[in-house]
Amino acid sequence: MIAFLLMLATVIAGAEMWSLRRALDGVEYDVRPSKAVAEPGEKLQLVTVITNRRRRFVPFIRLSENVPDAMATANKLGVEDVKGRRGALRSTAYMMPRQRLTRRTDFTIEARGRYLFLGATLEGGDFMGLSTTPRRVDLHRELVILPRAMDAGDVKRLMGGWMGDRSVNRFIMEDPVLTLGFRDYTGREPMKQISWTQTARMDRPMVRCQDQTVERTVTVMLNAHTFAFGTYGRLMLEKAFSLCRGVCQALEDERIPYALITNVRSLGAPDGFGEVGDGLGSAHLSTALEGLGRANCDHRDTLEGLFDRAISRANFGRGHVFITPVKNDLRPDLMEKLRAASGEEPLCLVAENETERIEPCPSPTL
Repeated sequence: MIAFLLMLATVIAGAEMWSLRRALDGVEYDVRPSKAVAEPGEKLQLVTVITNRRRRFVPFIRLSENVPDAMATANKLGVEDVKGRRGALRSTAYMMPRQRLTRRTDFTIEARGRYLFLGATLEGGDFMGLSTTPRRVDLHRELVILPRAMDAGDVKRLMGGWMGDRSVNRFIMEDPVLTLGFRDYTGREPMKQISWTQTARMDRPMVRCQDQTVERTVTVMLNAHTFAFGTYGRLMLEKAFSLCRGVCQALEDERIPYALITNVRSLGAPDGFGEVGDGLGSAHLSTALEGLGRANCDHRDTLEGLFDRAISRANFGRGHVFITPVKNDLRPDLMEKLRAASGEEPLCLVAENETERIEPCPSPTL
């Protein structure tokens, strides 16, 4: 009898050691938000997939997912990293052989920005249920929350007669007559610019390059090199991002081709964002808005550098909309250089007084 009990204890101890070492063998984990780009406060789902590829039952799995602490869910988040502003979404499960378990967690994020989902820590229970074996799964999934949309009526009021002048000029010269050449279609140009003759000849979509003195275009300039600092500076920058979104959408509505250049630093963008070329259409707008969503309220270039880039691209008849956080960022000397290069009066939009009447760009002091 004693020998039997010793043998049974040995078998149980061996099974315990084996299950502890291989508790998570064949268990795979993946996670991603239901959308890669979303609006502030939009209802989203975090889709978690756990797969058991083995032919054995997994009695216990504890899951601690590394998520942004800005997530608002039905269940309160734990703390993963206070300094890094990371939260822990915790849950438990058991898995049958060859089972795939999909969980969908509803959540929202109110603040604009780029958010990362960095994987999870899995803990598998042993044969006796007395201990767990942890395993870290590192992932890198992104979610970009766009700037809040500004009311269309406010945008029209802020841009006022300046937008009307652009629309009238464009209507008068709606059909450009001077074609400089052709280039590949990028998906951001309006359909009317596609040359079907060149497309058939080259066997790929081609668009016309037209004289910019005829095609009425606009450059939207967003400045992040500001005199506003600290919490107030970040607040004004957030207003500037919303203002920039409103301007781009207004130009889309009027079908006026536009480019966006900025000195804001955007996280996760290969080139740091910086510029979206001339174009129109949903793809063009989406590119611009995603860059604004990724911005981290820091500048990658000076105000002077931003104007140098705008002036180097300026040509006669091109309009400019300069967006900046506070009044102290306005530089009359730089405005005069831009005015001379384009022959057009730039429009200045200051986030600090976005609810007030926008004044013309300042003239240089003589």
